[in-house]
Amino acid sequence: MRIKGNFLKDYVKLVNDNPDMEWDKYLTDSDWQIVRSIIIPSAWYPVETMGRIGRGIFEMRSKRNYEAVRAHGRARAIESFDEATKRFLIKADPASSIQAYTMIVRRYVDEVSVELEKSEAGRAEVCFYPVDDAPSWDLFREIQAGTLEQLVELNGGKDAHAEFLSELREGREACIISLTWSQD
Repeated sequence: MRIKGNFLKDYVKLVNDNPDMEWDKYLTDSDWQIVRSIIIPSAWYPVETMGRIGRGIFEMRSKRNYEAVRAHGRARAIESFDEATKRFLIKADPASSIQAYTMIVRRYVDEVSVELEKSEAGRAEVCFYPVDDAPSWDLFREIQAGTLEQLVELNGGKDAHAEFLSELREGREACIISLTWSQD
């Protein structure tokens, strides 16, 4: 499984900006080679490296606080993307924005299917499949939930809330992020 550098670069920067933290508990030798290199936004990197850095951040900085991870996802909703992509995500319609986001995520995360499966006024379901091989999936899904909640609110929805549903598809785990929001 691979991820584009524009999602990894902030994680690598955090490692490099905090050398006093116990990163060796989390990172492998190959992770360190990546961390010490120049991260190219358009290049592919092992998602496992991001997962291990994320686990270190989760345990050492956020003290295992999932609300902080979701808040991080909310903050990254727009800042992780270039200007053209940001304009693509702001649609003044939550469901259209979610649909755009699922298409964008497919360009940045390899080997995971992301689909908007249900969409109606004030409700949507986004499926990530398969997730059983994804490292630090608990953290990734919280980030995605926060990102989706923020996108809903940036596009006119109010009080967005995401919950997780899980189901087996073809013998593998799928995660459905169920979003609800109110509209004026």
